Amino acid sequence: MEQKIGQKIRIGEAAKLLGVSIKTLRNWEKSGKLRALRTVGGQRYYNEEVLKRYRINIETLGLVWTSSEQAPTLPEEYYCDRQDRFTSRLSKMGSLFSQSLGQKSERLASLLTLVAGEIGDNSFAHNIGNWPDVAGIFYAYDFEKRLIVLADRGRGIQATLKKVRPNIFDDKEALQIAFTEIVSGRAPEQRGNGLKVVRQVAEKDNAIGLNFRSGTALAEIPQIGGQLKIKMTEKNVRGVYAIIKF
Repeated sequence: MEQKIGQKIRIGEAAKLLGVSIKTLRNWEKSGKLRALRTVGGQRYYNEEVLKRYRINIETLGLVWTSSEQAPTLPEEYYCDRQDRFTSRLSKMGSLFSQSLGQKSERLASLLTLVAGEIGDNSFAHNIGNWPDVAGIFYAYDFEKRLIVLADRGRGIQATLKKVRPNIFDDKEALQIAFTEIVSGRAPEQRGNGLKVVRQVAEKDNAIGLNFRSGTALAEIPQIGGQLKIKMTEKNVRGVYAIIKF
């Protein structure tokens, strides 16, 4: 999500805009959920543009887009119709995160760019020329909420893997293979190993967590000391839906 310069508003106005109490905003600041800025005299204030973006639940928006029978129209800032557009926005995200997180967290910014890039690139690589309805991906990030969301309305992991593994039983088995096994011969690209990289990074780095859904299966890697766990879910996702937490 691009950073914009907006009007400075005080804590009372900010609370009204978000529909919460002033006490809640102060608690959010203490917990790191939503940071306030400070004047020279120490008074809290907020950037209005940041608050407006904070109100938007990008997790819900991405899930609705990927799971609805008919895709709702997305704001342009959350939609990448082509891979080069995604790559450009990904690079910008990396730069913004490096600036926001500071020098001590440059490594985290680099890893987040890598993980998001592998998931987004997979969506394009495995669906190019074969999108069921809407081509491209949902891609949004929010530094204040510390999450990145990606989604597509593609064929899903099981359908793409079945080209080389026709005996896959269900979505859960498909995710298990995608995250843990080397797969070759996947058209249109040959490696098919991006999700292995994602798992290795998330399991090794305690600052990154992952929720990854495709079809009726969910792969989870908790942020702290997390190991990959895969389970079935009740709701079906048409293609892929991923939340990266940090």
